Amino acid sequence: MERELYAICPEDTEIDPILLKKDDISQYRFSIEALVSTIRKANDFTGGQYPFTSRMYFIGERVVEGLNTAFILAFFPDIRLAEPHLLSLLARIPAQYEQMVVVTPSLSLSQEPIYSMLRASSIFPVTLPASFGQRNFKISYLGAFKRRLPAGVSAQAPALTKKQLADYEKYVYLCQDRLYIPGTFPRERMNDIFLNGHKLRLGDALFALLMRFVAELKKGQGGWVSTSDLVAEGYINHIEHRQRFSNLRTKLEGSLHEKAGTKFIQASGSKEYRLSTHPDFVTYDKEKLKTHPDPKISLHFA
Repeated sequence: MERELYAICPEDTEIDPILLKKDDISQYRFSIEALVSTIRKANDFTGGQYPFTSRMYFIGERVVEGLNTAFILAFFPDIRLAEPHLLSLLARIPAQYEQMVVVTPSLSLSQEPIYSMLRASSIFPVTLPASFGQRNFKISYLGAFKRRLPAGVSAQAPALTKKQLADYEKYVYLCQDRLYIPGTFPRERMNDIFLNGHKLRLGDALFALLMRFVAELKKGQGGWVSTSDLVAEGYINHIEHRQRFSNLRTKLEGSLHEKAGTKFIQASGSKEYRLSTHPDFVTYDKEKLKTHPDPKISLHFA
Protein backbone atom coordinates (compact mmCIF):
# COMPACT_ATOMS: atom_id res chain seq x y z
CA MET A 1 0.00 0.00 0.00
CA GLU A 2 1.43 3.37 -1.03
CA ARG A 3 1.74 5.91 1.71
CA GLU A 4 -0.12 9.19 1.39
CA LEU A 5 1.63 12.55 1.57
CA TYR A 6 0.01 15.83 2.53
CA ALA A 7 1.04 19.47 2.21
CA ILE A 8 0.40 21.65 5.25
CA CYS A 9 0.68 25.35 6.00
CA PRO A 10 2.68 25.83 9.21
CA GLU A 11 1.75 29.53 9.36
CA ASP A 12 -2.00 28.85 9.40
CA THR A 13 -3.24 25.72 11.16
CA GLU A 14 -6.83 26.48 10.09
CA ILE A 15 -6.00 25.42 6.50
CA ASP A 16 -6.75 21.75 5.95
CA PRO A 17 -3.91 19.49 4.75
CA ILE A 18 -3.87 18.92 0.99
CA LEU A 19 -3.39 15.43 -0.36
CA LEU A 20 -0.49 15.38 -2.83
CA LYS A 21 -0.64 13.52 -6.12
CA LYS A 22 2.32 11.76 -7.67
CA ASP A 23 2.90 14.60 -10.18
CA ASP A 24 3.06 17.10 -7.31
CA ILE A 25 6.22 15.55 -5.92
CA SER A 26 7.92 14.38 -9.12
CA GLN A 27 11.33 15.91 -9.75
CA TYR A 28 12.31 17.11 -13.21
CA ARG A 29 15.60 18.12 -14.78
CA PHE A 30 15.88 20.41 -17.78
CA SER A 31 17.95 18.79 -20.53
CA ILE A 32 19.48 21.28 -22.96
CA GLU A 33 20.73 18.39 -25.12
CA ALA A 34 17.22 16.97 -25.51
CA LEU A 35 15.79 20.42 -26.31
CA VAL A 36 18.48 21.09 -28.93
CA SER A 37 17.91 17.70 -30.56
CA THR A 38 14.17 18.42 -30.79
CA ILE A 39 14.78 21.89 -32.26
CA ARG A 40 17.27 20.54 -34.80
CA LYS A 41 14.82 17.93 -36.04
CA ALA A 42 11.91 20.40 -36.28
CA ASN A 43 13.99 22.95 -38.25
CA ASP A 44 16.02 20.55 -40.43
CA PHE A 45 19.33 21.79 -39.05
CA THR A 46 22.51 19.96 -40.01
CA GLY A 47 26.07 20.16 -38.68
CA GLY A 48 27.17 19.75 -35.10
CA GLN A 49 25.58 20.68 -31.78
CA TYR A 50 27.72 21.75 -28.86
CA PRO A 51 28.02 24.35 -26.07
CA PHE A 52 30.76 26.92 -26.58
CA THR A 53 30.13 28.98 -23.43
CA SER A 54 28.10 28.29 -20.32
CA ARG A 55 25.26 30.32 -21.87
CA MET A 56 25.53 29.77 -25.63
CA TYR A 57 24.91 26.58 -27.59
CA PHE A 58 25.59 25.93 -31.27
CA ILE A 59 22.43 24.16 -32.44
CA GLY A 60 23.13 23.65 -36.13
CA GLU A 61 23.32 25.15 -39.58
CA ARG A 62 21.36 25.39 -42.80
CA VAL A 63 21.37 27.42 -46.00
CA VAL A 64 19.00 30.41 -45.75
CA GLU A 65 18.37 32.50 -48.86
CA GLY A 66 21.56 31.16 -50.40
CA LEU A 67 23.77 31.87 -47.37
CA ASN A 68 25.35 29.36 -44.98
CA THR A 69 23.78 30.24 -41.65
CA ALA A 70 24.74 29.24 -38.10
CA PHE A 71 22.08 28.97 -35.40
CA ILE A 72 22.90 29.77 -31.78
CA LEU A 73 20.72 29.23 -28.71
CA ALA A 74 21.62 31.74 -25.98
CA PHE A 75 20.35 32.04 -22.41
CA PHE A 76 20.67 35.47 -20.78
CA PRO A 77 18.53 37.10 -18.07
CA ASP A 78 19.34 40.66 -19.18
CA ILE A 79 21.20 42.73 -21.76
CA ARG A 80 24.05 43.58 -19.38
CA LEU A 81 25.10 39.95 -19.17
CA ALA A 82 24.30 39.20 -22.80
CA GLU A 83 26.28 42.00 -24.44
CA PRO A 84 29.92 40.85 -24.00
CA HIS A 85 28.99 37.31 -25.07
CA LEU A 86 27.08 38.43 -28.16
CA LEU A 87 29.81 40.85 -29.23
CA SER A 88 32.27 37.96 -29.14
CA LEU A 89 30.35 35.77 -31.58
CA LEU A 90 32.39 36.80 -34.64
CA ALA A 91 35.53 35.53 -32.92
CA ARG A 92 33.87 32.28 -31.83
CA ILE A 93 31.99 31.03 -34.87
CA PRO A 94 33.94 29.55 -37.84
CA ALA A 95 34.37 31.85 -40.81
CA GLN A 96 32.47 29.42 -43.08
CA TYR A 97 29.20 30.92 -41.83
CA GLU A 98 28.07 34.03 -43.67
CA GLN A 99 25.43 34.97 -41.11
CA MET A 100 24.10 33.89 -37.73
CA VAL A 101 20.71 33.60 -36.08
CA VAL A 102 20.90 33.99 -32.29
CA VAL A 103 17.86 32.70 -30.43
CA THR A 104 17.45 34.42 -27.05
CA PRO A 105 14.22 32.76 -25.87
CA SER A 106 12.74 35.60 -23.81
CA LEU A 107 15.26 38.45 -24.12
CA SER A 108 14.30 40.86 -26.91
CA LEU A 109 17.24 42.79 -28.35
CA SER A 110 15.42 44.76 -31.05
CA GLN A 111 15.22 47.95 -28.94
CA GLU A 112 18.71 47.68 -27.45
CA PRO A 113 21.70 49.74 -28.75
CA ILE A 114 23.58 46.50 -29.44
CA TYR A 115 20.97 45.46 -32.02
CA SER A 116 22.43 47.67 -34.75
CA MET A 117 25.95 46.39 -34.08
CA LEU A 118 24.78 42.78 -34.34
CA ARG A 119 22.85 43.42 -37.56
CA ALA A 120 25.86 45.20 -39.07
CA SER A 121 27.82 42.01 -38.36
CA SER A 122 25.15 39.78 -40.00
CA ILE A 123 23.97 38.50 -36.63
CA PHE A 124 20.17 38.30 -36.42
CA PRO A 125 18.56 38.02 -32.96
CA VAL A 126 15.17 36.31 -32.55
CA THR A 127 13.03 35.42 -29.55
CA LEU A 128 10.63 32.54 -28.97
CA PRO A 129 6.86 33.05 -28.60
CA ALA A 130 5.02 31.87 -25.50
CA SER A 131 3.45 29.11 -27.62
CA PHE A 132 6.84 27.64 -28.58
CA GLY A 133 6.84 23.88 -27.97
CA GLN A 134 3.10 23.57 -27.57
CA ARG A 135 2.46 22.54 -31.18
CA ASN A 136 5.97 22.33 -32.59
CA PHE A 137 9.54 23.49 -32.10
CA LYS A 138 9.96 25.51 -35.28
CA ILE A 139 11.91 28.77 -34.97
CA SER A 140 10.45 31.73 -36.87
CA TYR A 141 13.60 33.45 -38.05
CA LEU A 142 12.92 34.63 -41.62
CA GLY A 143 11.29 37.83 -40.37
CA ALA A 144 14.54 38.77 -38.61
CA PHE A 145 16.30 39.09 -41.97
CA LYS A 146 13.64 41.47 -43.28
CA ARG A 147 13.32 43.70 -40.21
CA ARG A 148 14.45 47.24 -40.87
CA LEU A 149 17.61 48.46 -39.23
CA PRO A 150 17.19 51.34 -36.80
CA ALA A 151 18.54 54.70 -37.91
CA GLY A 152 22.24 55.28 -37.33
CA VAL A 153 23.64 51.77 -37.66
CA SER A 154 26.80 51.37 -35.61
CA ALA A 155 30.05 50.16 -37.07
CA GLN A 156 30.76 46.45 -37.14
CA ALA A 157 31.97 45.11 -33.82
CA PRO A 158 35.74 44.57 -33.99
CA ALA A 159 37.01 41.02 -33.78
CA LEU A 160 38.43 40.11 -30.38
CA THR A 161 41.49 38.01 -29.65
CA LYS A 162 41.09 34.91 -27.51
CA LYS A 163 42.64 36.75 -24.56
CA GLN A 164 40.31 39.73 -25.00
CA LEU A 165 37.38 37.38 -25.37
CA ALA A 166 38.25 35.68 -22.09
CA ASP A 167 38.57 39.08 -20.38
CA TYR A 168 35.15 40.22 -21.63
CA GLU A 169 33.60 37.08 -20.19
CA LYS A 170 35.47 37.30 -16.90
CA TYR A 171 35.10 41.03 -16.21
CA VAL A 172 31.91 41.73 -18.22
CA TYR A 173 33.12 44.98 -19.82
CA LEU A 174 30.17 46.72 -21.46
CA CYS A 175 31.89 48.61 -24.32
CA GLN A 176 34.47 48.30 -27.07
CA ASP A 177 35.23 51.99 -27.39
CA ARG A 178 38.83 53.12 -28.07
CA LEU A 179 40.49 55.80 -25.98
CA TYR A 180 43.87 57.42 -26.72
CA ILE A 181 45.52 59.96 -24.42
CA PRO A 182 48.38 61.81 -26.16
CA GLY A 183 49.50 63.60 -22.99
CA THR A 184 49.17 67.02 -24.56
CA PHE A 185 47.59 70.01 -22.80
CA PRO A 186 47.29 72.88 -25.30
CA ARG A 187 46.52 75.40 -22.62
CA GLU A 188 46.48 75.55 -18.85
CA ARG A 189 44.01 73.16 -17.22
CA MET A 190 42.89 71.64 -20.54
CA ASN A 191 43.86 68.17 -21.80
CA ASP A 192 43.50 66.41 -25.15
CA ILE A 193 41.98 62.95 -25.52
CA PHE A 194 40.82 60.97 -28.56
CA LEU A 195 37.72 58.83 -28.09
CA ASN A 196 36.94 56.60 -31.08
CA GLY A 197 38.96 59.03 -33.17
CA HIS A 198 37.09 62.12 -31.96
CA LYS A 199 39.25 64.81 -30.38
CA LEU A 200 37.94 66.09 -27.04
CA ARG A 201 39.32 68.34 -24.33
CA LEU A 202 38.86 67.84 -20.60
CA GLY A 203 39.62 70.15 -17.71
CA ASP A 204 42.15 68.96 -15.16
CA ALA A 205 39.60 67.71 -12.61
CA LEU A 206 37.72 65.48 -15.05
CA PHE A 207 40.92 64.44 -16.80
CA ALA A 208 42.50 63.40 -13.50
CA LEU A 209 39.42 61.30 -12.65
CA LEU A 210 39.49 59.67 -16.10
CA MET A 211 43.19 58.89 -15.75
CA ARG A 212 42.57 57.30 -12.33
CA PHE A 213 40.12 54.95 -14.03
CA VAL A 214 42.65 54.31 -16.81
CA ALA A 215 45.38 53.45 -14.31
CA GLU A 216 43.11 50.99 -12.50
CA LEU A 217 41.86 49.43 -15.74
CA LYS A 218 45.42 48.83 -16.90
CA LYS A 219 46.07 46.63 -13.86
CA GLY A 220 43.99 43.99 -15.65
CA GLN A 221 41.72 43.14 -12.72
CA GLY A 222 38.44 44.61 -13.93
CA GLY A 223 39.16 48.29 -13.27
CA TRP A 224 36.80 48.94 -10.33
CA VAL A 225 37.62 51.88 -8.01
CA SER A 226 35.62 52.57 -4.85
CA THR A 227 34.26 56.05 -4.15
CA SER A 228 35.94 55.93 -0.74
CA ASP A 229 39.33 55.51 -2.42
CA LEU A 230 38.58 58.32 -4.87
CA VAL A 231 37.65 60.60 -1.97
CA ALA A 232 40.73 59.62 0.03
CA GLU A 233 42.99 60.26 -2.98
CA GLY A 234 41.44 63.69 -3.66
CA TYR A 235 39.74 62.97 -7.01
CA ILE A 236 36.23 63.66 -5.72
CA ASN A 237 34.55 64.72 -2.49
CA HIS A 238 31.51 63.29 -0.73
CA ILE A 239 29.30 66.24 -1.58
CA GLU A 240 29.60 66.46 -5.35
CA HIS A 241 30.91 63.07 -6.45
CA ARG A 242 27.77 62.07 -8.37
CA GLN A 243 27.88 65.35 -10.27
CA ARG A 244 31.55 64.77 -11.12
CA PHE A 245 30.76 61.34 -12.63
CA SER A 246 27.80 62.81 -14.50
CA ASN A 247 29.94 65.62 -15.93
CA LEU A 248 32.55 63.16 -17.17
CA ARG A 249 29.92 60.96 -18.81
CA THR A 250 28.33 63.97 -20.49
CA LYS A 251 31.67 65.07 -21.92
CA LEU A 252 32.35 61.63 -23.40
CA GLU A 253 29.04 60.16 -24.47
CA GLY A 254 28.71 62.05 -27.77
CA SER A 255 31.83 60.24 -29.06
CA LEU A 256 30.87 56.78 -27.77
CA HIS A 257 29.65 54.11 -30.18
CA GLU A 258 26.38 53.71 -28.28
CA LYS A 259 26.19 57.27 -26.87
CA ALA A 260 25.77 55.72 -23.41
CA GLY A 261 27.96 57.45 -20.85
CA THR A 262 26.59 55.31 -18.02
CA LYS A 263 27.94 52.19 -19.73
CA PHE A 264 31.40 53.60 -20.48
CA ILE A 265 31.77 55.07 -16.97
CA GLN A 266 30.04 52.20 -15.24
CA ALA A 267 28.69 52.06 -11.68
CA SER A 268 28.61 48.73 -9.88
CA GLY A 269 25.77 49.45 -7.47
CA SER A 270 28.26 49.00 -4.63
CA LYS A 271 29.77 52.50 -4.71
CA GLU A 272 32.38 51.48 -7.26
CA TYR A 273 33.07 52.90 -10.72
CA ARG A 274 35.21 51.94 -13.68
CA LEU A 275 36.05 52.54 -17.32
CA SER A 276 34.09 49.70 -18.93
CA THR A 277 36.11 48.84 -22.02
CA HIS A 278 38.99 46.44 -22.57
CA PRO A 279 42.41 47.60 -21.28
CA ASP A 280 43.89 46.97 -24.75
CA PHE A 281 41.55 49.61 -26.15
CA VAL A 282 43.03 52.33 -23.94
CA THR A 283 46.45 53.69 -24.95
CA TYR A 284 48.50 56.74 -24.00
CA ASP A 285 51.85 58.49 -24.33
CA LYS A 286 53.48 57.56 -21.05
CA GLU A 287 56.50 59.85 -21.41
CA LYS A 288 54.37 62.94 -21.88
CA LEU A 289 52.01 62.03 -19.05
CA LYS A 290 55.00 61.71 -16.71
CA THR A 291 55.53 65.46 -17.09
CA HIS A 292 51.93 66.50 -16.47
CA PRO A 293 51.83 69.39 -13.96
CA ASP A 294 49.07 67.75 -11.90
CA PRO A 295 50.71 65.17 -9.59
CA LYS A 296 47.46 63.18 -9.36
CA ILE A 297 47.98 62.44 -13.06
CA SER A 298 51.75 62.14 -13.37
CA LEU A 299 52.16 59.81 -10.37
CA HIS A 300 50.47 56.96 -12.27
CA PHE A 301 53.14 57.04 -14.98
CA ALA A 302 56.29 57.70 -12.95
